[in-house]
Amino acid sequence: MSKGVLRFFFDYGAGGCLWAGDEATLARLDVGPVDAFTFDLEGRVSVRPPLELSEVAQTLRDRLDFQHSRYLNPIYPPDPSLWSQALCDRFNDGVDRLLAILRVELGNQYEIRDEQIRYVEDPELGEYLTQNPTLSPITEIEPRSHKEKSWST
Repeated sequence: MSKGVLRFFFDYGAGGCLWAGDEATLARLDVGPVDAFTFDLEGRVSVRPPLELSEVAQTLRDRLDFQHSRYLNPIYPPDPSLWSQALCDRFNDGVDRLLAILRVELGNQYEIRDEQIRYVEDPELGEYLTQNPTLSPITEIEPRSHKEKSWST
């Protein structure tokens, strides 16, 4: 049996980072992020993902997914992102770490294609902040929970 193909990238609110990358993998794993859990209204897992990752990979994926969801400008998304270059670098380093972990965990079964954009500070950020003096660059994103604090960089 040949290797399946997975696409690696974050999408806003998806909860996962791996997507079927060819017809055979799509037929085997289905649509959507294939590593994401589905939860009911009480926060209980209602559907397990077709691909379950190690706890280390899940924790890092969840932290990066949360950070990624805060990349767009929170006031008006088409305006420049407020992320500083230092924050972009930390996010990008985390993405590279996660991709390496996933390739070790899943590399025997899947080719993982890296499609995640690496972020850089928006070149218009300085001018935007000058025009909006009550704003400042974002240099850190606070984790959602106590558990994620152990993954801070």
